Amino acid sequence: MKLFYGKFILLLLIIVAGFAYGQNSDYNLPPGYTLMPGKAVIDLSFKLDGKKLEKEISPNELKFLKEIDDSELHLTSPQYQQYIQEGKAFINSMSAKVKSIYSTDELWYIYAFDQELKEKLAKIH
Repeated sequence: MKLFYGKFILLLLIIVAGFAYGQNSDYNLPPGYTLMPGKAVIDLSFKLDGKKLEKEISPNELKFLKEIDDSELHLTSPQYQQYIQEGKAFINSMSAKVKSIYSTDELWYIYAFDQELKEKLAKIH
């Protein structure tokens, strides 16, 4: 009976881990970041149409990166350093129009959580 329960628990863990990984597959998350179950991803595409939300989005809702000063970035993993470098390149490549619509925090959020909007913004000149 113990063997049955052990296999059942192992199978359950594999299913849960697969589901959690599957949830994150559409995102470009930093190395080591885990999306919390039930966390709603904020859709910022409304700003392209000049629309406003009834409820203001707080800057804390957009935070997901570690609070690391640039001078200490070398202390992180090479994968995290590369993620930050690529994210900064994405943000720097955005047109003045995009930068007038979205804040830097919002662009970081889009870089990580909304690949469709990220591609759309990259095409705006």
